[in-house]
Amino acid sequence: MTSIVSKRQNRVSAGRHKLDLKNAFPFLGLTAVLLFFSIATNGRLLSQQNMRAMLNDGLYILVASVGYLFMLAQGNLDFSIGANMGVSCAVCCIAANQIGVWASVPVAIITGSVIGLISSIIFIKGNISSFIVTLAMQFVLNGLVLVILNGARLAAPMSMLSLFTTPVKLGIAVGVVAIGYMVYQFTPFGKMCRAIGSCEEVVRQSGINTFILKVAPFVIMGALCGLLGFVSLIRTGTASNQTGSTLMMNVLNAVLLGGLPISGGPTAKFRAVIIGTLTMVLMTSGMTIMGLGTVGQQLVKGCVFLIAIGISFDRRNSKVIK
Repeated sequence: MTSIVSKRQNRVSAGRHKLDLKNAFPFLGLTAVLLFFSIATNGRLLSQQNMRAMLNDGLYILVASVGYLFMLAQGNLDFSIGANMGVSCAVCCIAANQIGVWASVPVAIITGSVIGLISSIIFIKGNISSFIVTLAMQFVLNGLVLVILNGARLAAPMSMLSLFTTPVKLGIAVGVVAIGYMVYQFTPFGKMCRAIGSCEEVVRQSGINTFILKVAPFVIMGALCGLLGFVSLIRTGTASNQTGSTLMMNVLNAVLLGGLPISGGPTAKFRAVIIGTLTMVLMTSGMTIMGLGTVGQQLVKGCVFLIAIGISFDRRNSKVIK
């Protein structure tokens, strides 16, 4: 009897140890990345000039990660966010040239929201995996942006470039993070997102309309993609078929490195957005300073993605892996 109790205690202790390691992984990863690249770049990583560059790049990852949090908390994925951003940027550019700069902002946001809405309806009503639906949507949108731009770059009004200032960047970042945090932590919608990720069937049997709850994160994500399309336009002054091409990998890596479980549920914490964004921005900037090209960076990010998803995946609820 004593040996049985002892074995159970050992199992509980081992389970807690694994949980502690999983919780500590995002902080350990951020610390390791910061130390390694600070040393490898001889301190240039945290120089004032490079900090500005990291703010520019980090804005995209941070804003998109806030939207991705709501989807991943439910256990859903959207692989079309980069393509959504590209289409929204192209539509925004056309609108800016025809109806004015400020009028193009809601046009971009509405465009992204509609794309997210379409993806979510196909995913829910068609009873098809969100991974499959959004992967297909990515190809559709990549083709659509080529049609819109006729395979060329489209220039925005020159006045738009003057909008990409530090106050604007910080205002967008702080505003999205603050609103996202309040909604995720303190509203019934945020709690329901985590509940659906934990056990959707229980939520449905409680009489709650899960259709709206599952559509909303895709629309939110789409709206943020539209906003980022506008941000890209005021930063570069052009719309092209390459706009948003790296967003998906960077965002998914960020939220997983930050500690979000790929299966969703109550363990999806908002802090993962901040920690993951910092980790990805430091890593990308460090590799750039060290002279690692695009191909090399993609290779490293792919390996990091495998490690992050391996750590975040909850094998206790997946007895059969397919």
